[in-house]
Amino acid sequence: MSSIILLWILVPAALFLTMALYVISIGFRTRNANLRGEPPVPAEPGPWPALLTVRGLNGPRK
Repeated sequence: MSSIILLWILVPAALFLTMALYVISIGFRTRNANLRGEPPVPAEPGPWPALLTVRGLNGPRK
């Protein structure tokens, strides 16, 4: 087998294994990460329903 053909086989295989190990390592590092935000808080009753709730904008103005 010539060296060019060997490189055509080994280089992509090495790149694939490197990327696969990288993705697996990220999965192990983030397996206990909490990606969920805080639970939603129901809007206070008022004359109109809240159409848009953005954190920090529903509170009283300073």
